[in-house]
Amino acid sequence: MTQDPSYHTVSAGMVAGGAADRLAAMGLEPEPTDEERGQLQQHFEKEAFPRNVPRMVGERPSDRAARRRALESRLRAAHEKVSLVVERPIAHGRCAIFGLMVLALIRALAVIQGNIPGYSVYAMHFLTTSSDIICTVCTLPLFIFGTRGLCVQKGCLGPMLTLVFAMSLVDVSAFGAYLLVATPRPLAPGSRSLVDVMEAVLGVWEWALLGSVSLQLALCTSSWRIYRALRMAGLYAPDKPADVAREKTKEISMLEIMCEAEDIEYLEAFEFKCGETCGASGSTPLLKDQEVVQGELPAGTPP
Repeated sequence: MTQDPSYHTVSAGMVAGGAADRLAAMGLEPEPTDEERGQLQQHFEKEAFPRNVPRMVGERPSDRAARRRALESRLRAAHEKVSLVVERPIAHGRCAIFGLMVLALIRALAVIQGNIPGYSVYAMHFLTTSSDIICTVCTLPLFIFGTRGLCVQKGCLGPMLTLVFAMSLVDVSAFGAYLLVATPRPLAPGSRSLVDVMEAVLGVWEWALLGSVSLQLALCTSSWRIYRALRMAGLYAPDKPADVAREKTKEISMLEIMCEAEDIEYLEAFEFKCGETCGASGSTPLLKDQEVVQGELPAGTPP
């Protein structure tokens, strides 16, 4: 019985190597020439492999290591640059912290000797003493370990700056309230020396209050300079991951002391839109019936 040649269908995976010879021996097709056999072999070898073969490991070098080396290089250069910028602010901040510690010791010695502020100003001195302790404890990690410490790595520099600014406001407010309500202490009978008068007007607690305000303002200024240098260098709170260790061209707003960077961008965008709206409304020409030229009134209009 003669078989239909179309019945013999051979898959591409089975035809390889000597498949052409086997087909010719079965009588399905005439024996191909060497040239046809080579072309058929190349065709089936090409079709036998999938086109989208996943890349094998080691076939092409990955650029992940190159990107990591580039990032480490940028970080190293940025830290070296920032270390030169924040050298003086860190030194000033350490001096301010040391001064606050000295003030705390002076207050403790005054209490031990029985020199306690009066009832009318006791709350003000309590506020300024508490703010000194809070500022000292919160800023010690930054000014001890520097810009590579955990305070910067964990993202605590921004909240710390806000806290120091708030404590400075508390200290300044306490000083202003003291100037309003404080009265000089009465002098002892027969004591009219300049030292006695000065001690009656400005005692140890008053000097401590004045020193506390000055040192906290210096500490807040140093913290802001460090924060600004890190933000400009892209080492703290970058706008996007690609901006890590890349220097910013846009100036850092002082509103970041109290607000987040995203809130400031929203406010700037809102202000820009308001400016465009006001400018468009202000440049709208007047209608002809609203234009009145002085001295040229329409006919029949009463003067």
